[in-house]
Amino acid sequence: MKLHISITLLVLLNGLFILTLEGQTLERKSLVWEQRKIDIGPVLEENGPIETVFYGLNPHADSVFITEIITDCGCTAVDFSRDTLSTDKIAAIHVKFDPDQRGGDFSKAIIIKTNLDNEGDTLFLEGINMPLPDKPEQNYPYRKGPVGFRLPVIHMGNVLTNEPKTKFIELFNFGKDSLALQVEHLELPEHIYLVLLPEAVAPGQRALLQLAYDGEKKGDLGFFEEEISLTLQDDTHPIAIKLTAVVFEYFQPVPKSMENMVPRIGLSEIDIDMREIKAGNVVSRSIFFDNLGGEDLIIRKVSSNCTCLRVKVSDDSLSPGQRGQITFEFDTKGRRGIDHKHITVFSNDPINPVRTITIKSNIK
Repeated sequence: MKLHISITLLVLLNGLFILTLEGQTLERKSLVWEQRKIDIGPVLEENGPIETVFYGLNPHADSVFITEIITDCGCTAVDFSRDTLSTDKIAAIHVKFDPDQRGGDFSKAIIIKTNLDNEGDTLFLEGINMPLPDKPEQNYPYRKGPVGFRLPVIHMGNVLTNEPKTKFIELFNFGKDSLALQVEHLELPEHIYLVLLPEAVAPGQRALLQLAYDGEKKGDLGFFEEEISLTLQDDTHPIAIKLTAVVFEYFQPVPKSMENMVPRIGLSEIDIDMREIKAGNVVSRSIFFDNLGGEDLIIRKVSSNCTCLRVKVSDDSLSPGQRGQITFEFDTKGRRGIDHKHITVFSNDPINPVRTITIKSNIK
């Protein structure tokens, strides 16, 4: 009987000990980093390795020293001091990225382990790797005077209004003289900023056009095709460059609990089938839109993807619970066969700020 009681107590104490250990969590004492992610931008292979530095502060009363640093690629090398860091001292992690033949965007992880944090902190080195082309005539086929480009058009993609979007465009100097931009003759719209890196391009060398597109300064929403003109030094003929961009208004994320309090747009139809239409006829149709939210709904813009499709909106502002009407006219002159057109509605609905209405028809 005594043996049975002793075994029972031993089991209970052992279970309590295990539960106590499971309930304890070891506090991680990590360094506080000035930046956890560094973007080094475009990396041209011919310029060699790029170096940068991560700085980490020891905010703890205990001394810290780095025990190990792990990188996920042989192209990323690190150098650091193993000296002990007392409180408020700073560690410097020197990182060198050596470009290889794999082009495109990259993100390299760097794991920092210390005597107080064996799990390690993860830092990231990001950029755009641009290998050196071995056949410039093939790699830069679109020529404008002495300058060669990879593509005939600069595609900026989606641009939000909260910050400018930057893109780097490669160019190659096929001429016999160095090239540079005539900055004093650079007439650009307010929403576009442009600089040549480096400022001068030697014959047989490549460079980058750094182009920044500011959606807020554009002052409009939707898809745009634009053309900018560059004048090179010692060249009287400007270079015309086409670019495209799609500008969207930026909204802060909306918490689930507030979804019914913000403006919300509702459409009575988003897929409209006009069925068969006789060629040459002008047909019209109306749909309704409602403010399903708790604040005023504002229609920023309504556009179509064809001049043959004219759109009118009854109201550009609706109070909560109100209804408006969108009317369109479709001119089928010169068109035949299965046809698809789109109407795009931009509003201040932060959850669905862009709505697309598809119009299908068969023109005979």
